Amino acid sequence: MITADTPTNLVVGAGEALIDHGNVGATTDDNVFRIEREIFTPELNGAKGALLGTDYITSSEGVLEMSVPEFNPLILGAAWPGSQATTVGANITIDEDETRRIPTSAYHDYELQVEKLDGGEFDFEVDDGLNLGSAEVTLGDASLAAPRLEIHGRWDPADLTASPHRIRIKAVAS
Repeated sequence: MITADTPTNLVVGAGEALIDHGNVGATTDDNVFRIEREIFTPELNGAKGALLGTDYITSSEGVLEMSVPEFNPLILGAAWPGSQATTVGANITIDEDETRRIPTSAYHDYELQVEKLDGGEFDFEVDDGLNLGSAEVTLGDASLAAPRLEIHGRWDPADLTASPHRIRIKAVAS
């Protein structure tokens, strides 16, 4: 049923993607935000099914997916965690070495800002995120090349009470 609030609750458009609070430029395809959770429910003798109040969250992970057609060292580095960029003259080379552990400097805060029709904004945020998708670019004569990032948030071991993923609903767009 449509109500007077329906127009203010609609979200139209793919939004703007940010890395460490800086706009990454245009995105293409659909941007996706999801929270993947695993829940344990004990099976108890004598109960015909799951009991109310016995579900336990065993994991919770924020995921943000976006395709970014603007090629630059920031986007390519985010697509290839643990890589490094070396500049010689006007040329930049992005590669990796024998290091196996991804440095903490490769983790970034990601955000997808989507304006509401009433001038407000939805913010979908993933903290300390890392691309766990393949570093892949598809190139074609009749298509736009855009690396697809699949960013998975990480919990900060210094504060396990602070969720690394959230949805903010703002009255005024930032």
